[in-house]
Amino acid sequence: MVALSGAVACADTLPDKAALRPEAANVEIISEPPNREVYEPAGEVRAQIIGRDNAASLREAFNILRNQAAAKGATFVAVEEVSSSAAWDFSGRTVVTLVGTAYKTK
Repeated sequence: MVALSGAVACADTLPDKAALRPEAANVEIISEPPNREVYEPAGEVRAQIIGRDNAASLREAFNILRNQAAAKGATFVAVEEVSSSAAWDFSGRTVVTLVGTAYKTK
């Protein structure tokens, strides 16, 4: 699901980069939940990042999701919501928001 949103967190407090932690390197981003017989939800993960390049901002936001999922012991993140909107500071930057569910082996 892709949506455009008008309400955005304060642009000054959002990161523009997110390093992928080594333990998150094996976490995969997927669009549908994995097999429920093998995997169970580990919890919700959320990311918000600001940038000028939407593709780069998406990659950075995925890093945040993967880091959060790894911290929950998960190996997959099913992305459920993707949105982007102009930053309120009129800087020409875009805020990308992702919401998903992390999944781990049962």
